[in-house]
Amino acid sequence: MTVWRTADPSARLADPADAAPPRETTLADAQEEVNFVVFEPGWLPDDCRVTAVSLRPEQPPGRPGDVSAADIGQTPHSDGNPCSVRVVVGGEDRRFRLKQFLYDWAPPAASVAPLWRTPEPTPFACGDTVGWLGTDYEDRRGACVQRDRTQVELSVLDGGFDDEEVRGVMDGLTRAAPDAARVVHDVPFHQLSYWVRYRCRPVAVPHGLWDHSPVRPYEASRPLSPRALAGDPPVRPLVPSDDGFRLDSAVAFPEGDAVECVFRHRENGSDHLWLAAATPDSPLAPSIPPEPSEQSAGTRRAVDLRGTTVHYAALTEQNGAWEAFWVEDGVHYAAWAGSSPILDGDEFRALVESLGAP
Repeated sequence: MTVWRTADPSARLADPADAAPPRETTLADAQEEVNFVVFEPGWLPDDCRVTAVSLRPEQPPGRPGDVSAADIGQTPHSDGNPCSVRVVVGGEDRRFRLKQFLYDWAPPAASVAPLWRTPEPTPFACGDTVGWLGTDYEDRRGACVQRDRTQVELSVLDGGFDDEEVRGVMDGLTRAAPDAARVVHDVPFHQLSYWVRYRCRPVAVPHGLWDHSPVRPYEASRPLSPRALAGDPPVRPLVPSDDGFRLDSAVAFPEGDAVECVFRHRENGSDHLWLAAATPDSPLAPSIPPEPSEQSAGTRRAVDLRGTTVHYAALTEQNGAWEAFWVEDGVHYAAWAGSSPILDGDEFRALVESLGAP
């Protein structure tokens, strides 16, 4: 049952009897219920096997009386109840878990959100894109990647796995149910987003290498078609002038004039580009000049682009992630590109230079 297709934007979880905790399932069955492409391990170390698969089902926002976030396996940082899939893999005195979900409340912070504050996260080839090794938010060895828009996060729970094994697991991920995955694969991002569908405000999180973490008011956003984006948007957006990145979807925000556009790379469908445009008084407008975030970066500097000063940052020049903040014709712009084997720092800056009207 594709719950995300039937979500009622006014629904709220109020009855404790309706609150569903995580449940055991199979990866193929989970694909029928979630708003992202589900992956399964295609390679595991010889001593390892999948020992558990659980689904945290999507539910409307809310916390019924006497029900805690822990009771239904959800985050305590918001009232949202989005879905996720958890896979536990065990071997000889060692275990790791894979968590999968749609990262749909902000740009995924420098492509290393679960490894945030790792001093020097390590990039590696991962399928058709770039993954990262580092230390997760619970001080465990971890890794992450975005494949087909799905955020996949690995954390070592017990024992040890060397970097080659972790890279092998992440690189070997395959779609668990390819035919069923097609249902979500090409759906526009903002139609899949839990926060947009339930008109629910998400949490504030770092967006990347520049210090910028506004709460994105998805509860009051409205979709923008390509025609509306080009015709009379609330503020002038910028879009790539070549066809390397295709428009996935766009929304307008009411808190000050602001527009958000999400693009996907045509070559692999995994690499993303987020572009935001906002009037100076919008809460979504980045501060210019920006301050560094708490994540280390290979590059942070001001560059001359577009006839102005653009504040550019890169986790690594070769693999990304990359971002740029600037002001142009009174509009504050921000661009975030996820890590990619297709771009490098020079090509990202050229992409920023080439942005034009829709």
